[in-house]
Amino acid sequence: MISLFQFATLFGLAATTSAAVHELIVGTFGTASIYTLNFDDETLALSLARNTTVAASSSWIALNHDKSILYGNIFGSGTPSFVSYTLENATTITNAKTLAAGGECTSRAIYVVADQNSPYAVYGSYFGSDAGCGTVMSVDETGVLEAVIQNYTYFNSSGVHGTALSPDSGFLYSADDTGNTLWTHSIDPATGKVALVTNLTAPTTGADPRHVAVHPNGDYVYVVLEGSSQLAQYAVDESTGIPSLSGELYPLLKDGENATAFWADEVAVSSSGSYLWATNRRRTGSGSGYISAFGLDESGAILKQNFLLPTTTNGGAANSVAPSPFSDRFVALTDSSVGFVEIWELTTNGTSASVVAHLDLADGGCCANAVWYS
Repeated sequence: MISLFQFATLFGLAATTSAAVHELIVGTFGTASIYTLNFDDETLALSLARNTTVAASSSWIALNHDKSILYGNIFGSGTPSFVSYTLENATTITNAKTLAAGGECTSRAIYVVADQNSPYAVYGSYFGSDAGCGTVMSVDETGVLEAVIQNYTYFNSSGVHGTALSPDSGFLYSADDTGNTLWTHSIDPATGKVALVTNLTAPTTGADPRHVAVHPNGDYVYVVLEGSSQLAQYAVDESTGIPSLSGELYPLLKDGENATAFWADEVAVSSSGSYLWATNRRRTGSGSGYISAFGLDESGAILKQNFLLPTTTNGGAANSVAPSPFSDRFVALTDSSVGFVEIWELTTNGTSASVVAHLDLADGGCCANAVWYS
């Protein structure tokens, strides 16, 4: 007999409740632009709504809790900095406020994540030489970046390329690419400041954790391993927030392929918590990267790897995947080798996916990651 959970999942995947046009916002690596796109989930049309010129490129962007503010890193800036923009809507992006990291954080700003719960702190990380630190930023009553309230340290050798928050905002998890480590920090609920809980060495030498995602119920953490082109699953201790490796490592490349030719990129959970997406990039050449989806049980544990499919290109520095908030059917995938955004659609049974929309944005710097505004 099918469970209520399975029925809800299948029903949600089979069709969205009503057709609508949804908006995405896309950042860039090398051009001072932010793109707003429209996606029609009935006609499957993907179109450019607006190209907003901004002061600098942001290779990673994130929305605040009510989607009134867009945060980003200042990519390539001489001074490591982060930026916030006011969103009147998805196409009216104004009032940039830039905040320098300060302290000993002297490497390139690379990633930003925004707490969805009060006090709505924003967390920034760095990559390159002298990147062994993180930054906590406060926001004003509107969500605009206000001040650096903490600079904290990792290893001297660290380069944290991605972070994620637990659903209750109790913990910050950091994927340390160059330090080959997964870090856990607790979060002060009053200030947003962090305190070290523990760090865990990656499953293998050279695994190089790149990005991290947390299941909506907080019981599992997923880490994409850039160096070994694998996905790791960690079970989270409910009382301590500490993750521990659970189960096998899942491949993000085909049998016989050499992991040194790839650099795995992104991991993200679908809106219902029923699927996990992960991507891989090919370092050079005309070959493809990969996109994969995993089925999850109600706790968030991986049931199986449903598929591993080639992406349209090698992905460049991107191949970043963003599940839609309105249906498990759709994810956005960005490419920087050519410069485009695609929408992939999951089949009804979740065993495969295909490209249903493609939009070229070949400006020489697009595309980094995408966030769904609606």
